[in-house]
Amino acid sequence: MTTLVGARSAHVMARVLTEIAAPWTVNIAASLLVGVYAGSWLWGAVVALFSGVLPMLMILWEMSRDRVGDHHVTQHDQRHRVIVAILVLVAAALVLQLAFGAPEQTVGLTIAGLATLLAIGVWTSIVHIKASVHTAVWSGSVAIIGLAISPWWWLLLALTPVIGWARLHLRDHTLTQVLAGTATGLIVAPMTYTVVTALY
Repeated sequence: MTTLVGARSAHVMARVLTEIAAPWTVNIAASLLVGVYAGSWLWGAVVALFSGVLPMLMILWEMSRDRVGDHHVTQHDQRHRVIVAILVLVAAALVLQLAFGAPEQTVGLTIAGLATLLAIGVWTSIVHIKASVHTAVWSGSVAIIGLAISPWWWLLLALTPVIGWARLHLRDHTLTQVLAGTATGLIVAPMTYTVVTALY
């Protein structure tokens, strides 16, 4: 009985962590945080809309048409079209920012997001590894916030293994997929952000 309760508790915790650290929620939080720090909550809200809100609405729409099985898009073969659609949405946010003079921080965050998503697309469609978007977005966003605001934010990277555990526990990813996502976020996102903000 104790073992059953413990297993149930672990499953619930994994579910909660998966929802809290979902890419769309992390993107919204990171965009608003960076936008406020850059002195423009409005641009932060725009990036949050195109990188978090609209992608989730698109996924829910695809679910209603039976093209996607769940809101985390756990089926590998369903990810290709979703990634392309999100790339288009984030690119639209970038165009708006460049056209109307958004601050370098939100522009850098957006381009870093595009680069990370492109890398995830390579893992998905070319390498055929379903890299974890959860760990990629979490680690990449925290790394960027640490660069944009304060290195103290990097302490949140300690939660990356916990999020990875949740994805493993729910059997939505393998260890290889979790590590691929984490490495992508930690390498691609902060490097891209640093280059963009230096040149902007």
